[in-house]
Amino acid sequence: MSMNQQGLVEAKDTVLQVLETVPTQVYLGAALGSIALSAFLRLFGKKDGATFVGQWPPTFLLLAMAAKLLRPSGEDAYEDSQDAVRQASTLVTSTH
Repeated sequence: MSMNQQGLVEAKDTVLQVLETVPTQVYLGAALGSIALSAFLRLFGKKDGATFVGQWPPTFLLLAMAAKLLRPSGEDAYEDSQDAVRQASTLVTSTH
């Protein structure tokens, strides 16, 4: 692995660690809060602001999903995927 690739891997790991430290409820609260803020802005005639803020919820929800799916609680995703492949292979070979 080159030095540049190593730096990218370390940066990815750092981002995932930061994402994981934030509770899922914070992301969900931010999504709901931005929906409410968007509605509030729209009611007061700030259409452009409402549209801008209204585009935030998917980002917050994706961050929550990324925190859970990409590295849930420090588990090694590679080992988990290898176990899943072994179990699936066993099921497939036992049924044929």
